[in-house]
Parts: sequence; structure tokens; C-alpha cells
Amino acid sequence: MRYLVVTALALLSWSWAQQYVSPRQTRVFKRNPQIEAITRNAQWVRINLDEGLSPRSQPQRRITDFGADLGWLRHSQDADTVPTTPNTLPDYAGDTLLANNAGDDIDPSISSDCNYSFFDSLYAKGAWLVYNSNTSIPYFGNYLHGNPQGDTVFYIGGGIAERYDITPPTSSSVYIKGIATQILNNYGLYRSTGFTPQCNTTTGEVNGGPWASDNVYTIGYQLLDTIEVTYNVSEDPNTLDIRVGSYPNQVIAEVTKPLSQVRIGYNGNVDQCVAQSVNRLERLDYAYFTTPVEVASAQSYYAAVRYDLYVPGTDLINDTLFGLIGPAYSEGHPCLTADTNYPGRNMVLTPGFRQSTSAFIYPNEWYPQYFLFAGRGYDLNFLIFPIVYVSSSTVSTPVVRNGSMAFSAPYPNPAVDCLHLSVESPAATTLRLTLYTSEGRLVRSWNRTLQSGTNTVAVDLEVPAGAYLLQAQSPYGAATFWVNVVK
Repeated sequence: MRYLVVTALALLSWSWAQQYVSPRQTRVFKRNPQIEAITRNAQWVRINLDEGLSPRSQPQRRITDFGADLGWLRHSQDADTVPTTPNTLPDYAGDTLLANNAGDDIDPSISSDCNYSFFDSLYAKGAWLVYNSNTSIPYFGNYLHGNPQGDTVFYIGGGIAERYDITPPTSSSVYIKGIATQILNNYGLYRSTGFTPQCNTTTGEVNGGPWASDNVYTIGYQLLDTIEVTYNVSEDPNTLDIRVGSYPNQVIAEVTKPLSQVRIGYNGNVDQCVAQSVNRLERLDYAYFTTPVEVASAQSYYAAVRYDLYVPGTDLINDTLFGLIGPAYSEGHPCLTADTNYPGRNMVLTPGFRQSTSAFIYPNEWYPQYFLFAGRGYDLNFLIFPIVYVSSSTVSTPVVRNGSMAFSAPYPNPAVDCLHLSVESPAATTLRLTLYTSEGRLVRSWNRTLQSGTNTVAVDLEVPAGAYLLQAQSPYGAATFWVNVVK
């Protein structure tokens, strides 16, 4: 495997301060040279997750202007649907993922090929692993990079968060159903095999982290609210360069999972270990919230993944996991420039650990990726995606698209005894519709014949009143919607 290694430029340091106020007020945030020094020797390695595989082993995808098709996406957002193949876990197939874009289409100097292209670029180029060149320990993981300052050790690790700005279409709501992300492991085998992570899934307890007393190694998926932050981004302590950004706030929804239930890649094909031959979107681990979070008006949320935290020299490292960042365009590629150069778009957990008491004194401190890595560091996004769907009372808004098929929201919704769905298909095919309860129990299924072009299909709802998941699947695409039945 060929690896492209790029050394991140060092960021100049200076004295720092953070002023903490009520979560509902503006927070003044200045740079922390002690934290930024940890990443001075950071290096980037492209992880080509399909190395050695035939191109035919992956579903064909094409560069598509998803934003124009979906209507409600922002300029720098993309969406895609998890393939419905035998390798995919059944309840994950057909879900729609939202991503911040690989390129900024607002900049006229950026190629139009970059527009709405995150998943296309992820498919074509893979992603980046960021690691410490002295220790080869990956960043964005639960094994913490430390930089001692007296009795306190500042860490880079334990969690990542990415802000998503969502504006629903008219007369509609966007629902965040859960979160999906790519998780790799293992640190020990990673070091010994030279940038080839293996799959190891022991489940030992750790001493640190938010779930350190639950007797299992735990991963948490969180949706966080945002607060406005004033950032001083200047590297000179005597010069002000104030920019308004955001910062993670209250937890809106959370799901925790033991490591034994986490979908881990790659180079494994046992239990939850995901083989290298599986499509990239199928390799993502995911978690559904108990109740989908409704976004009825323009709002911003952070999608976050949290880990239990290993304390070096104390905890075993067998379960060390880490996330990736992408997509992996090379330096100088026109799609490298992204929207993450706004402070607060991407955040990394930076807890502080007091050595004398062996306790985390700042367990929930986030730090902007904008400050941590120069150049490419803030040109890439994390591989962490909200799982979304749209509920609408109109038929004019296509809500999901997978390559060459578009779906409208089901209507009417709520429905009494009949439901309609508009589908645009590139060719004649069969559409399978499946209705599930909110607990995942199969209720009804239907097959409908589609012609090339725009189709409207209907199903009779001879079911009790309640909330249901309607899944639509065909060889050209899939979609999942919440529908309400009233009697």
C-alpha cells in the first residue's frame, strides 16, 4: 500500500485563557498553546480502505449534484443512502446520511466537481488517519495524547464533534434519527503492522471517561446543542482577530453502546468486525436515538462520538479505537478546500488530567480543530454523519436520492387508510415497500412496478393507528420515512 504522509505545520503558541459563563451566554475562547503543542508533529496517512480490491467489488457511483435534487440541503452539504446489500445489517440499509461537503461551492475558484461531493470523494479516495509521528498513536481516539504542564496533562482525544446546520424545506421537518461514523481499531496491532489497523474487540473496563463505572468499555453517540462563541484566532497575543463561531452545549439525545455491539473495520470478518470487501457506507457504525430529534426550523447541532478514556500507563490498550477524517484529496487538489475553516465547525475533546489525584479535571472540554492542525487540518471533515429523513405534507420536495433514484416524502402524512409516494426512477424496476413498527416489527410489505421516469405508488394502510417506518427499496436506490397513521 502506498501512503501519502504530510507533516502538519506547527502553530505558534502564546499564553491563553478561557472564560466560562452560563451556557446560554457568549463564551470567550482564546487559543491554548499547551494543547496545540501536542499536535505540532502530527502527520497524515491516507487510508485507502479498498486497496487491492477490484473496482467491480464496489457499487458504481457517479458525481451527482445531490443538493439540487434534495432542495433543502445547504450549499456545502451532501447526502447519500446506505446500500441495501447482503453485507449490510438490515436495520441500517436504506438510511439516508447527511455530510458536510468536501469542497466549498461558494468559492468561484473551486471546481464544480467538488460540489456536494463528500460521499463521492470518500468512495474514490478513502480518508485520512492523523497520528503522532513520535509515538504512532492515532488522534481522534480514546488513547489520549498528553502534554504535561506541571501537575496537569492536557490530552487530544476521547471524542470528536462536527456541527451540522440544518434548514428544513417549507412545511416540512427534518428528523435526526441517529448518528453514523467510521470506527477503526486497534492501536497495538496498528503499531506492529505499520498503518494497517486490525480488528480486536475485547471489552475491558477503563478508569476514565463518562461511563467508566459501568463495568464495560462504552462508546457514546451524542447530539449536542450549540452556543455562540467569540474566538480570538490570532497567533499573536497582542493582536486581536475576533471571529464568531460555535461551541457544543447541552446534550439533546444520547445513545451508549458496549464495544461488543460496535461495528468495527477493517481486515476482520468475525462478529462486529467488518471485512474490507464491504462498501464504505456499510462499514459505518451507527446508533438510533430512542426518539428522532425534530428540526422544524433552521438550527445547528453537533454530531458527536465519545469514548471511555484510557489513562496511559494505567489502562490496557487492547480496545483502543480511533476515527478518520476525510475525504482524502491530496494537497493541491481543488476539492481540498472545505467549509471547516470556520472556528467551531469541527471540535476535538481535550480533557485535562490531574496526575497527583489521578482524576480528570476538565472531562468535557472541546477544542476547535481549526487551531490544532494548520493547512489541511481544517480543510477536512470527520467521518461522522447524522442519519436523517424528512416529513412533509407536500409532494414537491424530493427528500432522498441514491445515485439515480429520487423519492418524495410520503403523503398524506398523517394518513388514514392510504399512502402515496412519488418516485423518480432511471429505468423500469420493482419497488419493495415495507412497513415496520417503531420497535422494528414487520407489519406489511408490498411490491410495486415502476416505469422509467416519475411514478406515483399507493399502498392501503389496513393497520392500527400509530407511528411506523416505511422503507422503500429497489436496485437503483432506497429510502426510509416515518409515517403516522390515524383512525
